[in-house]
Amino acid sequence: MRQEQTKLSIGDFIDLWYKVKQKGVQSIVSLLQVSGKARVASKWNTHITSADCWILPEIRMRWNEDSTGNADLQYEDYVMQKYLSQAQGLRMLSVGCGTGARERKWGRYEQFVLIDGIDIASQQVEQAKATALQEGLHHLQYFAGDFTSQAFEHAPYDVILFNSSLHHFADISGLLEHRVTPLLKPDGLLIVFEYAGPNRLQWRDDQLVFANKVLQALPAKFRVRFQSHSLKKKVYRPGLWRVKLIDPSEAVDSANLVPAIHQHFDIVEERRVRYDIAQLVLKDIAHHFLDADPEAKKWLQYVFDKEDEYCDRTGNRDMVFGVYRKKRVV
Repeated sequence: MRQEQTKLSIGDFIDLWYKVKQKGVQSIVSLLQVSGKARVASKWNTHITSADCWILPEIRMRWNEDSTGNADLQYEDYVMQKYLSQAQGLRMLSVGCGTGARERKWGRYEQFVLIDGIDIASQQVEQAKATALQEGLHHLQYFAGDFTSQAFEHAPYDVILFNSSLHHFADISGLLEHRVTPLLKPDGLLIVFEYAGPNRLQWRDDQLVFANKVLQALPAKFRVRFQSHSLKKKVYRPGLWRVKLIDPSEAVDSANLVPAIHQHFDIVEERRVRYDIAQLVLKDIAHHFLDADPEAKKWLQYVFDKEDEYCDRTGNRDMVFGVYRKKRVV
């Protein structure tokens, strides 16, 4: 399907209005006064997830099902059971660690003696440090900085993890070749759980049409935006200007993510994950589906059923879970 690109859309003005209501005018004005890296750090230091679809347990269960074949089995536990259960003395580097939840999960396995996490958002890193200390996970270390230039004294690593972070890098192929592979042991594992859809979130034409049909089918009371009295009436393709303004790193080379990995790594295991319709429909309205209201759950299942229909018909799945090893040099 043809993929349009939009420099500016009506949806940009709608999103701008809600961001002003949530964060204030000054937070938007400040974006015009800082560098690209500073805007990335600011975005993730103040990221609001209350209305994002991944707050829903059912979404995470679908991701588990697609990644591990079991809705109740997270990919970290799956990888440990399948690939690392007999290992000892493992060292991991987690790129884009955020507040450290992933590293804490890996770090509870005795196979790991050290886990380094790095993120450009310093406030999240400080939270990750404090929580790890509270939980007695002293073999977890966190750094605030730029992965592309940070020195890692514990390299090479047995495992390098990208969880929703690799798609934020430009020239993913170059990053994998020149930065990631030198930090990974010859027999080490690269693990990714990543968005791999259209660059800059420039949704496909058929994807937008389908998502809007699903949105319009929802009762009005489930389309009221988070912290607002306004209805979500339409899914828009975000304008390139706004995407770059809010987060210059957002999905800059995401469409090339999987081909780039294949270029530099051998596939141990790879599964595509459904992320094509639900995230578009549920953005800003996901909070309605958090409680146990039977009607809300019925409509949430409707969204999932329609997403399945779209993915089955098109063959598209905009996320990927994968386990890889470096290509052997012949």
